[in-house]
Amino acid sequence: MRRALVSPLLSGLVIPGLGQIVNRQVGKGAMMVAAASLLFMLTLGFAFHEISQAVLALDGYAGPDKLAALRGQLLKQGVTWLIILGGLTAALWIYAVIDAWRGGRERDAELAGQ
Repeated sequence: MRRALVSPLLSGLVIPGLGQIVNRQVGKGAMMVAAASLLFMLTLGFAFHEISQAVLALDGYAGPDKLAALRGQLLKQGVTWLIILGGLTAALWIYAVIDAWRGGRERDAELAGQ
């Protein structure tokens, strides 16, 4: 019961893949940690790029509602890759939590049977 609770918490709250490592699925866990790190860095990189481009496009704007203008500029630019990368990151995170819970439950059953 212990691993079935701890491993999904580690995968959900710390980093995806850590729960798999706790469940002694080291290869799978390492791949998830690497994939989650890469997706997270790419998502942040695209977000910073898109925001900086929008800010540069509004450099001379002096209107009262600059935040709304910034939002409009971001929507004009299109943030398709940002949405795709964010969705993939979220999907990996959810999968890691569910897989860690299943793996923890199986590992607990193995340990109880010994």
